[in-house]
Amino acid sequence: PQYYYTKIADLKVSMLGEATKDAKNRAEQISQNTGSSIGALKSAKMGVFQITPLYSTEVSDYGINDTSSLEKEITAVVTCTFEIK
Repeated sequence: PQYYYTKIADLKVSMLGEATKDAKNRAEQISQNTGSSIGALKSAKMGVFQITPLYSTEVSDYGINDTSSLEKEITAVVTCTFEIK
């Protein structure tokens, strides 16, 4: 059998929001460790969504849409560039 997740459109906006918050938190931590701070967001790009079997480590630059497992994990990828002060 094949198993498809059909409600990805319902999750995309909130997942991208969470991924963007995570990117900002990481940038803040890196900048603090170097005695700097982050400024304005200069650019943001939406990457691929990875729909993989639960606990999978598989990644792909063009995205994955697993149909072999019932339980899935969905990962959203964003790339954010911040100003450094």
